[in-house]
Parts: sequence; C-alpha cells; structure tokens
Amino acid sequence: MSAEPSKRIFVAALATETNTFSPIVIDRKAFEDSLYAPPGQHPETPTLCTAPIPVGRRVCAELGWRLIEGTAAWADPAGLVARGAYEGLRDEILGQLRAAMPVDAVVLGLHGAMVAQGYLDPEGDLLACIRAVIGPDVLLCAELDPHSHLTAKRVAAADFFTVFKEFPHTDFVDRAEDLWRIVVGTLRGELRPVMSVFDCRMIDVFPTSRQPMRGFVDRMMALEAEVPKLLSLSAIHGFMAGDVPEMGTKMIAVTDSDAELGA
Repeated sequence: MSAEPSKRIFVAALATETNTFSPIVIDRKAFEDSLYAPPGQHPETPTLCTAPIPVGRRVCAELGWRLIEGTAAWADPAGLVARGAYEGLRDEILGQLRAAMPVDAVVLGLHGAMVAQGYLDPEGDLLACIRAVIGPDVLLCAELDPHSHLTAKRVAAADFFTVFKEFPHTDFVDRAEDLWRIVVGTLRGELRPVMSVFDCRMIDVFPTSRQPMRGFVDRMMALEAEVPKLLSLSAIHGFMAGDVPEMGTKMIAVTDSDAELGA
C-alpha cells in the first residue's frame, strides 16, 4: 500500500471475563500479573483481547497513518473487578486519549463480560466516556469476545463491533483484521458502517467446532462473502456466569449504510 493523507488513530485494550458468582476479586495487581502494557509496550504477538493493537501497527505502517497507543490490560477470568482497579485503568486510558486529541478514530480491544464493583457494564461506561471525549462524529469501534454482554449502552456509544466467530477462540486475529478493514474503508470515505442488533432471547453454550453451530458460523461467513453491503456478521453467545440484566445471545450485522439489510 502506498502512503496517503495521514490519519490519527488511538488504540487501547481493557479486558477480563467476570464470573459474578466467584468470590475472587480482580484488583490492579491481577491485571499487572496477567498483561499490563503501557503505551507502546504491547508485545508483537497478539493476545486474545488485544489483537487490534499489533494488527493496527501493521495496517497503519502500511498506510503511513499515525497509530497512538494507549494502555493494554488483561486480567485472567475471576470475580468482580475492584472498583478502584477499573476506574484507575479507565481513567488512565481516557487521559491518554485526551492527550492524543484530535483523532480520526478510536479502536479498542475489549472482552465484553467485565463486571466491576459499582458497574454492571464497565465496557458500556468506558465506551460512553470515550464518546464524550471524541464527540459524535469520530469513529469508535471494538473487537469483542462472543462470551460477552451486548448492552444497549455499548451499541449506542460505538459505531460497530466485530466479534470472534469461533469457540474455542481461534480467530481473534482474523476478526481484528476485519475490524481494521472496516476502519480503513470508513476513514477513506468508502464505507459508512451501520450496526443492527437482534436479541435471540437465549441463554446457552454454543461450541462452534460441532453442529449445529459449525454450520451456523459457516453460513455467517458465506453471507459476508456473498452480500456486498454486509461488512460483518457476528453472534454474541452471551456469558451465563455473568449475572447482569442484559446477559444473553444476540446477533450483530454491520452493513455499509443499510440498516434495513442489517435488520
């Protein structure tokens, strides 16, 4: 790819999977013991919920765009995240974003099943806080784990999400590539992503290595290939160990400015 008019993109990651029935509190040290990478210090190897960072480095280098890295933090799954740990990491990332302004896009690596003391929906809180910093017109998107809670607050704050299709999660780099493909197309003025959501009203476990989910995922990928305006199609499985109001199975269709097609 040849260099083109430069864009400024902020990227960060904050993730864990919360079993609200577990007594083990996730504190700041739990993040630092699992993965805590200050700006620019994320390893070259992608991890489960931080793949948008190394993939973004390659994409932006090829395009001559400026990637501004924020903190990346992941804690191994356990119980509630301590309020101070969540607020501290959130405010760290928000401070980095404010220092980076103005930006053309914010790209995040999230898990989607975090619950913190005092926050039923930390990712929704983080996305809403970021939207308040960047305003309504700057692109905001994230890659999610399918074992997550797709809340109305998150959908309202973000322009679009991509989600791992496979469980076990073997495709997190591929889905980060999808995320960046849509980001690049949007910032070039070629795409206008619109997100449509359907609530399946289900709670279950959906391994994709066997039927019927194998065929379901294959069909989603075939539709992405066949339908020109369909940019991404995802299943949010839900995470049944998270006792939160909006837990459950949902579908996300991201289309190129065609909400009717998405629906």
